[in-house]
Amino acid sequence: MSTDTTSGDAGPASRRKTSAPGHYAKGLAKREAILDAALPVFGQAGFHGASLREIARQCGVSHQSLMHYFPTKDELLLAVLRRRDERLRRHFDDPGGMRLDELVELAEYNVEVPGVIQLFNTASAESTSPDHPAHEYYADFYERIVASTTAYLEVASAHGLLAPGFTAETAARVVLAVQDGLQVQWLYDRDTVHVAELMRLVIATVVTVPLDALDELVSATSS
Repeated sequence: MSTDTTSGDAGPASRRKTSAPGHYAKGLAKREAILDAALPVFGQAGFHGASLREIARQCGVSHQSLMHYFPTKDELLLAVLRRRDERLRRHFDDPGGMRLDELVELAEYNVEVPGVIQLFNTASAESTSPDHPAHEYYADFYERIVASTTAYLEVASAHGLLAPGFTAETAARVVLAVQDGLQVQWLYDRDTVHVAELMRLVIATVVTVPLDALDELVSATSS
């Protein structure tokens, strides 16, 4: 029997090794397809009304295949939420905090993804109940986004650049509340409610200098 391994069929183990990256890529693609399908279903039906079988049907996989990637509905919801909030969460640990311009830019982007906004509002409202699977997720999300936005506005407060009566924290809470509330209104009236534009008006009543000037101060302070 020949022991030459330099030519011919490299053997099953080698074939598995060669094909592994392809299988991995396909697995990632299927996982992303499931998340894409789950987002509007959760947004429209809520956590309790959403069906894993319906999500599987929407993305063209079997119920069993979906459960291979996400064994429970809890895990699937949390994966959808984490992907939804990735853009914001990557700013939570910025040295200067969450820029208000980033919040406005996100509002402009959200116009293109109404399903995302629907999911956020549905899930965040449902998860106020302590027994909801996303309760801890949203409690952490709000705590961190308030803290990060407050850190940004501390610079404005230190330089006397907040409107009278505001602290950095109360200013942060008002801006974030306005964003959340306007997004709900926008879901009902997308032609009339312009979230980013209205946010800019509110921010201008809270911060007494243009945001680019405040950004420069924050950058200088945090560098």
